[in-house]
Amino acid sequence: MTEEQFRRHIRQLATQRGWTLAYHTHNSRRSDAGWPDEVYGHPQVQRTLFVEFKSDSGRLRPEQRTWLRHLAACGLEAALWRPRDLPQIVKTLAPQGPRAQLPDNL
Repeated sequence: MTEEQFRRHIRQLATQRGWTLAYHTHNSRRSDAGWPDEVYGHPQVQRTLFVEFKSDSGRLRPEQRTWLRHLAACGLEAALWRPRDLPQIVKTLAPQGPRAQLPDNL
């Protein structure tokens, strides 16, 4: 599964669970380096989720790591999601599901 296919699959799943897409980086060349790929909001449960998508073998750039760590340190939900993480992603996208967690090795 490519990163783009994976991102589209997760977007569809999120929409089915009441999340709205608040922001998507359409052209990363004109955005701040490292800003997450997508930001989802779930107004009913007052959650906002910042997500960086990677394929199972994709590498995180230093700027992406910095942004994800910064957002999490500010108390926001930030996630690095890969296809192999799908079971945990499904749980996280449940409106009353667990908050997104960054990997320990990030």
